[in-house]
Amino acid sequence: MARNFRDKYQHEYGIAQQSDEPRPHPGVIVGGEAGREKRKEYAIVFGSKIFGSIAAVWWMFTYDTGWVEWSAFIAGYIVLMLGIVLGFHRYYSHKAFETSVPMQYILGAMAQMSIQSSVLRWAADHRRHHAHSDEVGDVHSPWLDGKGKPTSRLKGMFHSHFGWFMDDCVTDMSIYGKGLADNEVVLWLHRTRWFWLVFSLIIFPGIWGLAFGGWDHVIGTILIGGYFRTFVVLQITLGISSYAHVVGSQRHTKGVGTARNSFIFSLLTFGEGWHNNHHKHPRASFQGMAWWEIDIAGYVLLLLEKMGLVWNVTRQPKYIKDESGEWVLAERKIAPKPAKAEA
Repeated sequence: MARNFRDKYQHEYGIAQQSDEPRPHPGVIVGGEAGREKRKEYAIVFGSKIFGSIAAVWWMFTYDTGWVEWSAFIAGYIVLMLGIVLGFHRYYSHKAFETSVPMQYILGAMAQMSIQSSVLRWAADHRRHHAHSDEVGDVHSPWLDGKGKPTSRLKGMFHSHFGWFMDDCVTDMSIYGKGLADNEVVLWLHRTRWFWLVFSLIIFPGIWGLAFGGWDHVIGTILIGGYFRTFVVLQITLGISSYAHVVGSQRHTKGVGTARNSFIFSLLTFGEGWHNNHHKHPRASFQGMAWWEIDIAGYVLLLLEKMGLVWNVTRQPKYIKDESGEWVLAERKIAPKPAKAEA
């Protein structure tokens, strides 16, 4: 089934014949049907978010809003952010833990409610980002354009935050889609991605507004708890791709590109703001390395592990500061062997 679906919709997986334009990197396909499909889909997805959010702001200043609308916003924010962090990122992109098939569906559905893409595309794009962070081949570096050419800070920030959605460069699934393009759960989630858009923007907030406030609150809850919520979540998530590669602190400097740590972004993204830590150890389920580096999603993952819903959870290695102030891997202290008694 997976093979038949992939063959039928080759352009959606980046394995269709590309245009005559040369590739900037072997893992990048430029133009062709895949590039056109990407532009068309993202234009629909993000256009709906933008116009819906404008309508939401107008509604806020025109009609009374209260706990019904904003509780839907908060509840949806929590669901979406946990879906992005645990679903899109730590499970499907990096396989930082293992879980059951039902949980794979749940995490994937929560992630796709963010309407940022399907699990298939999000995870493959993210793998390419890690393989070539801030180098030719990176999906959304603030230092390069989509084809790997150096660019100005302003243009780079625009590209990394939003522009990469609208270029015609797509990730080659034959390189970065292993374990995704042949996964039945991932393919089902990809096929149903438009349902999750409607469910997240309209059905979920509409039912919430009707249940807790009646018909008078349905439209406002859809606009604020649906469209505006997904738009805010998108901007915060994209901040990791843009600002977290320009602003913040760096515990590690080798093999991490320009990734930086940010306490504020970590709070907003439930732990993703420890981006420098993450680039050093991408498969670690916990991104905080110090006790004060709050990782809410990591705590949720620990709870799920205690409940037996996830297992083989990869931990961050322990780091300490050496005499020069550099962060280094903590060495195991091994007691010296006792000297043999002389005969």
